[in-house]
Amino acid sequence: MFGLDPFSRPVAIIEMLLLLSLAAFVGWLIARLILNGRVSALQAEIAEKEAELDNCRRSKATASKPPVNTIRTDVASPSVVTEPLIVPAMAAPVLEVPVELPPVVETTVIQPVVGVVAPPLAEPVVLPTISSAPPVASSEDAVLNRIASRANEINFDRIGRATAAEADDLKDIVGVGPFLERKLHSLGIYTFRQVGNFTKEDIDKVNEIIEFFPGRIERDNWVSQSKAFYEQKYGGRVTE
Repeated sequence: MFGLDPFSRPVAIIEMLLLLSLAAFVGWLIARLILNGRVSALQAEIAEKEAELDNCRRSKATASKPPVNTIRTDVASPSVVTEPLIVPAMAAPVLEVPVELPPVVETTVIQPVVGVVAPPLAEPVVLPTISSAPPVASSEDAVLNRIASRANEINFDRIGRATAAEADDLKDIVGVGPFLERKLHSLGIYTFRQVGNFTKEDIDKVNEIIEFFPGRIERDNWVSQSKAFYEQKYGGRVTE
């Protein structure tokens, strides 16, 4: 193509680029023509709709105009005398305005009864106030409390013990989010060393207690990740 060596790799690449450019230009040109055709069709359809709308408006305007009464005057013969049409005047309607009278208030005079002592008024009854119900713990707190109640099922003699002051950022482990980290903390698991010491039994037990997807800890490989983070942070291998 173009007098170039087809067996040369740079020439082959240039030819491929030229062919791709040509194909892209042809595709763009075809799409442009199709788009112009659609735009023209839409413009013609809009013009037809506008014409129909104008005709509809004119027909409505013509129908809304009151009919004009035309009096046809024919040429009367000399022997016929037309009398003028007399239209009697209509009396104006009399409007009756209702007049509202003030309501009659009946007053009753209570005469005191001599010798009768009125009974003492009863003391008001004071109802005890109902104290508001204690606030219901949020669903997250309920989950964390439920998990913390099962912390004694974890074998800390095998994985090791830690406190919140020694906590590592367990969110660095792929698959551990903020809420999942709080679940592990509620169990007493705070460090990479503890997670790195997990056995198959520990993995299954923790997976069950934190209500995580079955087998997710193994699929995300928490143990290997924790060992790597421990070595990177503390410069040594995970030990019990």
